Amino acid sequence: MRFSESSLKKSYLPFLLRKTAESYQKLGDDEVAGFAVYWSESERKKPGILRRRGERIKNIALIFYPVLLTSYSSGSAVLIDPLRKSKLVVTLNVVKKELVDSALVELAASSGKSFLDVMVKIDKITEGVASGKNVVKEVVELENVVSNPSFVNDLKTLLNYTTTYSLPYIEIPWVSVNYAEVSEKIRKTLNVINDLVNYVSDVVGKVNELLDNWKVSVQKEYEKKIAVLDQKIKEVREEVLKNVEELRKKKEEELAGLRDRYVPSMEAIEKRIKETQDSVKKLEEEIEKAKSYGKDVSDMRKRLSELKKTLESLEKELESEKTKYENEVKRVEKKFEELMEAENNKVKAILQEREALQHEFDSIIQEANKRSDKIRSNLQEYREGLIKVEKEIEGVSLSIPSGGEGLYMIPLIYTSYVSNGSSRSIITTPVILESGGWLGPKIRPVVVEGLSKYLSWSKDLIDKEEMRSELEAKNLLTSISLERIEVSLMRFADMGLLSKDEVKEIVNSVGEQKKMS
Repeated sequence: MRFSESSLKKSYLPFLLRKTAESYQKLGDDEVAGFAVYWSESERKKPGILRRRGERIKNIALIFYPVLLTSYSSGSAVLIDPLRKSKLVVTLNVVKKELVDSALVELAASSGKSFLDVMVKIDKITEGVASGKNVVKEVVELENVVSNPSFVNDLKTLLNYTTTYSLPYIEIPWVSVNYAEVSEKIRKTLNVINDLVNYVSDVVGKVNELLDNWKVSVQKEYEKKIAVLDQKIKEVREEVLKNVEELRKKKEEELAGLRDRYVPSMEAIEKRIKETQDSVKKLEEEIEKAKSYGKDVSDMRKRLSELKKTLESLEKELESEKTKYENEVKRVEKKFEELMEAENNKVKAILQEREALQHEFDSIIQEANKRSDKIRSNLQEYREGLIKVEKEIEGVSLSIPSGGEGLYMIPLIYTSYVSNGSSRSIITTPVILESGGWLGPKIRPVVVEGLSKYLSWSKDLIDKEEMRSELEAKNLLTSISLERIEVSLMRFADMGLLSKDEVKEIVNSVGEQKKMS
């Protein structure tokens, strides 16, 4: 649907608002006309030392710039500018659902470790979605939609204070715009975003559900395996305890056999050593006694030497037997120690098997959780991209004001000056009168900056040759009497914007310029 001047409700926005403690006060035609003259005069280049002549106001016109407010939901709307050939372009990444859905079906049908393989597959798919690979890019072009947030935000205040004008005014001609198509595109885009956001949430929920079910299944599987091992550990431990006890008995038997074999022999040698030691001692005493009597002891010494040799031989024999015995004991102890260790290792081996099984279970659960977190992170990143597009649209949207949808006419004051054959022009966008400072006037005019910057280009439209005749016909400088101008300016003097002397000065100056028009 295209709009024209007759097809939509038309509302006019205020040029002047006075800020009060609670809200804003609309000012009427007289104040608008008076301010237009005051501002045009204040912006006029006056005669000076370096200029022989100053500028003269040639034309002051009230101009209206059209914007269309069209809704795309029950409470939100966008602005369409029929005069600017601009567009708001948003790019939407639509996930290839068939890829994800197919992988989810595969995941639902998988079990055991194959479940992890499919989780890896979904991770890679969603990673591609987040990076803009496994998606279809949809470029939505919204023709003539105002995408300047400052302009939209500053216009919100004016939209709630529509008014009427009885002053002469001009409406800038515009071309029709298919606003219904724009609204439909926005609605469709936001519906697609909402659908995709819900789809992403459903995918995350489905993955979590399948993961939880898989964990229960895997846990049962491993619990069964571990239960079998626990029973085996119990049985083997009982068998090992029995075998170790049997080995302990055999060890004691073998050690007893060694004692029976070696101890009597060593005791016999020790007895012979004791006897030989006694014989050596006795013979040594006899030799000492014989020597005291001066007897020949050579035979006795020979016998003593033989006894000592015998004693030395016996001691070596005893040492040899002890070494053999000790070695045999060590051999037996080592043999049974190894046998007992081998028995104990039977339990350790199963315990290690159980520990490995538990570690395997913990590892695959950890890996599954890691993949699940990554899938969720990928889809969250993709979701944030969708929300960004939504916020891009919301950033240039506004709530529908009480006046509803339709054409909203933004007032501008256009002023042209001439001087020595040259000319220039300015435009002034809506103004808010705010409380002034301690040292200055009681009130001060503030130009709404967002509107001023956005609408600055409209001066080129108004300066066109085809507008000249209408500008001359609707010239406020010639159509409003000097007396009305003075009355209007006196109202600003009462507000504290001007002094009475300044009013008189402006009126005199404008009066002289009206004579020259």
